[in-house]
Amino acid sequence: MNPFILIVDDEEHLSFFIKSALEEKEFTVETTHTIADAKAVLQSKFPDLILLDLNLPDGDGLDVYRFVKDKMLGIPTIIITAHASVRSAIEALKLGVDDYLIKPFELDEMIVSVNKQLQRFELNNQFNYYKKRLQESYQDTFFISQQPEMVELQNMALKIAQVEESVILIEGPSGTGKEMVARFIHQNGPNADSPFVEINCASLPENLLESELFGYEPGAFTDAKKRKIGLIELAKGGTLFLDEISEMSTGLQAKMLRVIETRVFKRLGGIRDIKVNIRIIAATNRDIRQQVEQKEFRNDLFFRLNMFHLKLPTLHERRAELLLIAQFFLEKIARQLRRPVRRLSKAAQEMLVSYNWPGNLRELHNTIERAVILCDTDVIDVYHLPCEMMEQTANTAASQPTIRDLKNTSLKTYIDQLERSMVLQALQISEWNQLKAAEMLGEPRHIVRYFIKKHGLKEESN
Repeated sequence: MNPFILIVDDEEHLSFFIKSALEEKEFTVETTHTIADAKAVLQSKFPDLILLDLNLPDGDGLDVYRFVKDKMLGIPTIIITAHASVRSAIEALKLGVDDYLIKPFELDEMIVSVNKQLQRFELNNQFNYYKKRLQESYQDTFFISQQPEMVELQNMALKIAQVEESVILIEGPSGTGKEMVARFIHQNGPNADSPFVEINCASLPENLLESELFGYEPGAFTDAKKRKIGLIELAKGGTLFLDEISEMSTGLQAKMLRVIETRVFKRLGGIRDIKVNIRIIAATNRDIRQQVEQKEFRNDLFFRLNMFHLKLPTLHERRAELLLIAQFFLEKIARQLRRPVRRLSKAAQEMLVSYNWPGNLRELHNTIERAVILCDTDVIDVYHLPCEMMEQTANTAASQPTIRDLKNTSLKTYIDQLERSMVLQALQISEWNQLKAAEMLGEPRHIVRYFIKKHGLKEESN
């Protein structure tokens, strides 16, 4: 569709010439001559750009712009003004109007301005669209769960995200999604457009890690030939993510403590304090409390980091919804890679459920991605899964259940829990289509209905 431009000008002859010039360039154009008519158009249509005269019969043309701004329509607006009212045009720019043209102006000048603003508007829309998709991807990938613990974790993360200079500690084994949650917090905060800067504290020796974080001045050490801006400074206004902070030396921990407490630091070799407003998120896959007790981690830094504490569950702890997560990954990856894959075979589902998943979400994602690439049909089967998974599953199947599996429950309760979990997984994967769930379970549909009633399962159940 051709861009739609609204002209608001009471000079009918000028409006006619502008309209003709724009239509020659294949724009769709509509003209109005009063504020009231312009507002009426804006309430029923959505132009891509407005050419707006400041002097209109029923008032100040900026009333139209204020209407656009109040309604948060985001339509780019170019002011048309006479020489005598240039000052008014400048005031309009201060209000946020995108550009202005002074009468009399060349039609070519107007066309250039129109095209420039339309291009800027399109780029801005694309940026906002992809930003929104990015935010949604971080949310959807990790928080697809309906388990109360995960819902509570998401709600906590969203609340924390609103605090611009918060300090957050995320704990969880490798692969549980610590960086994913950190990015989720950043993307859902007021400074989502600001930098998200990350560093793995275990990947660099102490001296390199310090210079990466704090930067340095020329002559700070032998190879420091010119100034280097550190990651703390680069994260200004945004988020600094310190992954595996438990691997940081105690000396460097002391320096990070000062940054957290004062938001002030010096570059290496520098004498000037630099103040930064940043959110600091630290993550670890170790028991940091135990490290504090063993004097391997400063207790004062731990207490500062522990302002907000998020503990991520392993995939084993989310086993009841493992197939739901796997199906989500499958659909997402298949869409990205444009593959025909739609679902997992029953045998593949059983293998995924019986596997231990030491690599947690990361391993599951990689496994599904590999299977999607190898699969040429719409169904992933066991031979698309890694060999080690088949071997472990075979070994597990060979071992017989023991009385220890009952723990502190009865045999009947143990079987009921297993039955409920399997039925719920089938219903979630089939999006509560009882016929499909029955096929997965290898049972008649009326038996599935019986299970639903027996266990009190509802669509929002978890």
